[in-house]
Amino acid sequence: MKKSKYAIVSLTLGALSFIQIFGMEKALAAGIFGILALNEIKKDPSKTGRGAALSGIILGAVYILVVGVLFFIKGREIIDLFGNRK
Repeated sequence: MKKSKYAIVSLTLGALSFIQIFGMEKALAAGIFGILALNEIKKDPSKTGRGAALSGIILGAVYILVVGVLFFIKGREIIDLFGNRK
């Protein structure tokens, strides 16, 4: 059985999204590749990687949720920090 390449990319991007260089973009890409992997696995049952695809989707979603909560809690301070530069 062959593992879905999309599943591997999804898991890798999901884990790497917690490194703070382009984190949000990687988290979104992890979700997209995870969905592509699940669709590929559904169409071709000989492919594996469902767990990796789901893990990538979950990691990406957790990162987006954490960032959203932080912006909700500290959003005004972040805007003030960058808005007061002259």
